[in-house]
Amino acid sequence: MLAELLRCPDCLGRLSDDDEGARHCADCEATYGSEHGLPQLIGSKSELNLSEVATQDYVTDFYEDVRYRLPWARAYHEHTLEQMTSLADLSGRILDNGCGNGVFLEHLLRRGWRGQSCVGTDVSMGMLRHAQRRLTELDNPAGFQLMQADACRLPFADDSFDVVFARGLLHHLPSPADGAREMARVLRPGGTALVLDPNRTLLSEVPRRLARRTSHFDVEHKHFTAAELERILAPHFDVAEVHYVGYVAYPLLGFPDITNFGKVLPLGTLAPFLVKLDDWVAKVPGLRAFAWGMVMRAVARPVH
Repeated sequence: MLAELLRCPDCLGRLSDDDEGARHCADCEATYGSEHGLPQLIGSKSELNLSEVATQDYVTDFYEDVRYRLPWARAYHEHTLEQMTSLADLSGRILDNGCGNGVFLEHLLRRGWRGQSCVGTDVSMGMLRHAQRRLTELDNPAGFQLMQADACRLPFADDSFDVVFARGLLHHLPSPADGAREMARVLRPGGTALVLDPNRTLLSEVPRRLARRTSHFDVEHKHFTAAELERILAPHFDVAEVHYVGYVAYPLLGFPDITNFGKVLPLGTLAPFLVKLDDWVAKVPGLRAFAWGMVMRAVARPVH
């Protein structure tokens, strides 16, 4: 079924497979190969930020071996994933757009997801290799598939998915507006996009400027105010809900690969309290807008 949805990222022509696993476009005659069994569906028209791709390839082992390995950090991110999945109907086709090392796909499998199909795309082959290993260890069902793709030129037909998750994606793209347009194109009209991105506030501006000077961030790394993110989505979506996430727990628990506060604080003990504190602050008018992150649930409008 997924093969029927695949399209050439350059011209959206149909793709056919040959005996060696390559895919060919019937319209523009482009050919797409694979690496380590992962389809590589990035076309010649993509305008990638290659330094951002290199940064993502570099940090992938830090994500895998530190950020999602330490129990208290992993528990924090699992809580955020649960908050996002609670906002959508997961029974249909799902795209994890910018899937990284596959922790969201693993989250779906561990909670017993039984939808139609789920696709994870990412521009970083380093991230995808970890996602591939993760799904293999979980006896990856046939409904899950990974591929290398450009979020600004997705290799899928129009109206292919019911839900698109973009967890920390748009702020990495050279053109967030193009990324939003592509999400809307591959969603069915009325489909749901769940978008998580950094929230720019007076409190977060200085720490993020300092973080961008480290090797874990590309110089083009962005963050948005809520109004800016809504404007990016507005041409293609109706924003139905805005949720703010991450206050005290976010910097203390979420990013030990950058600053490991667990070396000086008993975070294994404090983590449940910090997560509950964040959830409480998120309900307080005025204070909640000072979150480090925001989740928007947006409904796709017809684009044809």
